[in-house]
Amino acid sequence: MAPSLARPSLNGVQSILSSSTTTCAAATSVVTRAVATRSFSTTRPARDSAPPPPDSPNYIKVPEPPQSSEVRHPFVKGHLPVPRSIFPKKGVPEKVQPGYVDRIMPKPAAVLAGKSPVSEKDSLRRTMAEARRKSLAEGLKGLWQRKVKRDKKQAKESKARYLANKQAAQAPERLDEVFTRATIRESTAKNTFVPVDPEAFEKAEVARIKHAEREAMKSEARRDALIQLYVASKNFIVDEKELEEHVNKHFTEKIHNAGLWESGRSIWDSQKNPISMRELRNEFTGFNDRVTATTSAAVKTTVRQKNVAEELTGGKL
Repeated sequence: MAPSLARPSLNGVQSILSSSTTTCAAATSVVTRAVATRSFSTTRPARDSAPPPPDSPNYIKVPEPPQSSEVRHPFVKGHLPVPRSIFPKKGVPEKVQPGYVDRIMPKPAAVLAGKSPVSEKDSLRRTMAEARRKSLAEGLKGLWQRKVKRDKKQAKESKARYLANKQAAQAPERLDEVFTRATIRESTAKNTFVPVDPEAFEKAEVARIKHAEREAMKSEARRDALIQLYVASKNFIVDEKELEEHVNKHFTEKIHNAGLWESGRSIWDSQKNPISMRELRNEFTGFNDRVTATTSAAVKTTVRQKNVAEELTGGKL
């Protein structure tokens, strides 16, 4: 008869099951924490103790420079508003003198007499009035100090600029400019030297007078041209009816016909021939055989009379 196997007790089975369950729960919690803390990124975490890969900026150790000792003040947004100019440019103003606030904002008679406030509202009113007086005095004092400081700074900077400009103007020529300047011969310098004209101002005055005369002549010519245009405007074509009449009058087949038989074929038939060299010579010598010449005595007299009339009337005729 085979021997019987040993049967484990219920307490032992329960302990084994409880230990295995605890081990599985611990493993599950570790895995859960690992999954929960896993980062969804390709960047290697900083806490990893492994050496950086070749693509990392920290692969090659580069010594870092020491930190700068410069103190950077924090940036303050906005700017101070420019106050209204309430002080005179010179002297100490009255607004910063003692007693100015008491004079423009006098205290009530009850306060001066030392009476206590009659109510809580009266006490609050006195407190607010005193705060306003104090704020006004402090504001005037602060603005005056700021103005004095700004004026001193501007005066100091202006004086420094003046001295720097004066020193630069009176400074000798620099050696690098002397050594690198092109050589100029003495003969060339004498030939190209422009002396100061002692009569420059007199010549400038004469030139100014001539320029004024030329401008007056131009103005007179413009005025005469304007008057002549005004006089000639009576013959302007201003409507379609006049335009049609002029077109029908000048654009015809017989516009150039002249003479008894109206056989002209050129414009010279209706407006005379062009002037020749002989006629120009006769005009210069005063002899002309043309009866209707433009240089005859009668025509010249008419032109002179017209010029005299234009001078007397002050415009073109």
